[in-house]
Amino acid sequence: MPPTPGPESTGRVAIIVERTLPGPPAVVWRLITDWEHQGDWMLEAGDFVVTSAQREGIGVEAEATVRIGGITTRDKVRVIGWEPERRLVIEHLGWVSGTGDLVLTPVADGTQTHLAWREELRSSPRLGRLGRIGLRVFRPLMRRIFERDVRVLAGLVRAASGAAS
Repeated sequence: MPPTPGPESTGRVAIIVERTLPGPPAVVWRLITDWEHQGDWMLEAGDFVVTSAQREGIGVEAEATVRIGGITTRDKVRVIGWEPERRLVIEHLGWVSGTGDLVLTPVADGTQTHLAWREELRSSPRLGRLGRIGLRVFRPLMRRIFERDVRVLAGLVRAASGAAS
């Protein structure tokens, strides 16, 4: 029996970023689901537009312009998991597909939130071997970008939590 293909041969990469944010899950949730303002903390992305009639829940569709490593693309996404103040899962539908899973866990008596963000990405089969290699090459850069995004999000959470108290 042949071995099961590993992430490298299938073009999949996983990026995991975790951080405790200085505010309650309600504040974090409000910021991560404010679609048109996601570019305030996802600095590699902009021009967010909700393309579906609904704005909350499973089925919300949106797109944004994403710039990573000198490459610009329009990323289309669909919400496939929605547990308010607990978990948001999006599916990437562009030339890079996969899922983004953001899990929020209250800590410090609910005054802070542990964010675990996992992106599992695959290159499009039409990009072939070049896409698989490219995704692996860009993985360290994407990890640094997502870590920066979470630091920026922490600042927004801090400001919003201070304003809410």
